[in-house]
Amino acid sequence: MAKSSTNDSQAVVPAEPSLTDKGDGGSSPKLQGLDSNPQGHFGPRFWHAFRDSVAHIYDTVSLPDPSEEARFTLSTRTYASPRGILMRCEGTAFIMTRGPALAARSADQLLIVLQLEGSVDTDSAGRCVRREAGDVAISDYARPFHSVATDYTILIVHLTRESVPAALLAMEPHGLIFPRGSGAARLIGAAMQEFYSQADELTVSEAEAAIEGIVALTTAYARISRAGDEADHVKSRRRAALDYMDAHLGNAQLGPNEIADASNVSRASLYRLLAAEGGIRAVLLKRRLDEAMLLLLADNKDERSLTDIAKCCGFGGASQFSRAFRARFGVPPRQYLALVRKQNLDWHEARLIADGFDQDTMLWRQQGLSESAASGTWHAPVSKQSSGPD
Repeated sequence: MAKSSTNDSQAVVPAEPSLTDKGDGGSSPKLQGLDSNPQGHFGPRFWHAFRDSVAHIYDTVSLPDPSEEARFTLSTRTYASPRGILMRCEGTAFIMTRGPALAARSADQLLIVLQLEGSVDTDSAGRCVRREAGDVAISDYARPFHSVATDYTILIVHLTRESVPAALLAMEPHGLIFPRGSGAARLIGAAMQEFYSQADELTVSEAEAAIEGIVALTTAYARISRAGDEADHVKSRRRAALDYMDAHLGNAQLGPNEIADASNVSRASLYRLLAAEGGIRAVLLKRRLDEAMLLLLADNKDERSLTDIAKCCGFGGASQFSRAFRARFGVPPRQYLALVRKQNLDWHEARLIADGFDQDTMLWRQQGLSESAASGTWHAPVSKQSSGPD
């Protein structure tokens, strides 16, 4: 996170809060704000001084173009407490990298970053994202990252690792982004901005409570995000397994091991993905029969033999196909086809839906084929059946 990182680098070690001004009757010291570069210095000397000051934190720090030295600047306002630091940073574009070796031995902090202006492209240990205004992100300084930022303004809550809940660390949130407009980004961002706007009026104890609340809110939304990611991952793996089945239905030897390998999951995981539908072999049989039935219906002139259809769908022969078809649809293939041709399209559509086909399969409704069916020429659906909910 280039932008946040810039600012992050200015406050790697939380400053001790000033205890000179007491708030709330002396029960807690007043939170003190510290400004860096209040004069607004900029230029090559400022850039070189900044680069040298963060050399121990980042493997590389550079500018998008050497000519950018002339305008480089960075200013921060920082509020420090024992629990963490609130910082607002504003500066010009730059690039930074923190590699695995450096991440493992220095500046072990977690950052919650609200992007106020500008954008940053980050590679957070392989998670590549763009952070834009309104987004809230999490960066773990114990993990590597590379970032390329435009001119920026950000708010950051810096936390020492000891201040981060174990539940949040366990989710490995490095690089996690709550996108602008989401409930998470709105609420976390609003909390951070209100904290900053009220910081000059708070005591250190009140600031600590604010940080605790922001961290708790971030942890709760990270848990929701991770649960959604896992659900999406499950859908993706299931989709990959079904797609592979559909592409290889003609292989009579197709089995769980091959499907699992092709879907990049273990056989046990594949069973769990499809357990609610009866297991791998049940799903494979259903998809073979669905494909076979569609081939039957598409064969308007009865040019294909049952043996040919059975082979195309991975059955051992016409007899095996007929037995399986009858078990699924209640009658043998040819008798089913004869029944279909005696009925109207409404009947057949209802029958297909009852047999587990999605209504989108009924493409003749959209293709205007009902007229030809009514005139005595049968046109069957040509799309595959639904794969079920993803």
